[in-house]
Amino acid sequence: MKKILIIAVSVLAVAAISFWGLTVLISIQGVELSIHGKIAMAIGVVFTFGIGIGLMSLVFYSNKHGHDATVYHSTDHVDEDEAER
Repeated sequence: MKKILIIAVSVLAVAAISFWGLTVLISIQGVELSIHGKIAMAIGVVFTFGIGIGLMSLVFYSNKHGHDATVYHSTDHVDEDEAER
């Protein structure tokens, strides 16, 4: 039941944001971008996608090579040492 509620809330949120985005796009329909604006927009989109892809690849690389496991195990040892004191 909890999963269905989470999915329903997520779908509602996506629908609301999509509706708002479409409303904004329709309201600014007569606005034109210059060539410099289009170039800046393209650079921003490419840079944002590059950062997102780079960070996600680092997460997968870290998980695959066990770097995350060492952090989890090091916190376990700290908790055991504090419990002995």
